[in-house]
Amino acid sequence: MPEAEATPTIRKQVADLAAELIRKQPTGIRWSELHQAIREKLNVNPNTATGSLRYFANHLPGDIYKADRGVYAVVDPAEQKEEAPQPTPASVKVREQHFYEPFAAWLVGELEEATKAVAIGGNGAGGKWGTPDVIGLYSPRKTDPIQFTEEVVAVEIKIDTQSLITAFGQACAYRLFAHRVYIAVPQDANPRDLKRLDALAVLMGIGLVKFNADKPEAPDFSVMVRASKHEPDYYYTNEILSTFRDELGL
Repeated sequence: MPEAEATPTIRKQVADLAAELIRKQPTGIRWSELHQAIREKLNVNPNTATGSLRYFANHLPGDIYKADRGVYAVVDPAEQKEEAPQPTPASVKVREQHFYEPFAAWLVGELEEATKAVAIGGNGAGGKWGTPDVIGLYSPRKTDPIQFTEEVVAVEIKIDTQSLITAFGQACAYRLFAHRVYIAVPQDANPRDLKRLDALAVLMGIGLVKFNADKPEAPDFSVMVRASKHEPDYYYTNEILSTFRDELGL
């Protein structure tokens, strides 16, 4: 779905709350934590929270800065106690699709390996081997000194711990058209399976992310292996971008 355009009032509410939360955790707070807290406290949808946080990130108050990728902190940390995490509501029956939008937002907001990302999921582009769950674009901003070539990021998400090798096979197929590819798998998968998947990911240059597959509202995505960039076959890159031109706003 396209990112919702927040009103100036909503953007200000999000900015005020984000600044308040950061100042209560002066040594740093992750983008995903801000995103979750804003959704809960302001009762806004995920896309509105994402767009408003992106606006906030481009208009940071003087005492707040980006300490690292996807992490915000105050310039001069005050002696304040960390705010206790807010309880999250119990989830209904969890489906894989529930994690598409959260991952798209995390890919842009915290991992910062895309400037735009959308959930694709079951939309057809050549069956399961050609349709990633999330597709992202990493584009240069007008203010960037180096105007690099736009990159495509493809993501496969699995909540079934018995389907890890299937996820890996699909991710390998996405390398045909994407510059970077990620697999996201449950953090409670068999440790031996995770270890093997980790080794395969390193070998093939595929990124590996683990997450809490029981909580779509707080998946806590965590990078195990960062994806390596490679050159795809641009015939297939153009083919998939043409297929999802509307979703990506091209």
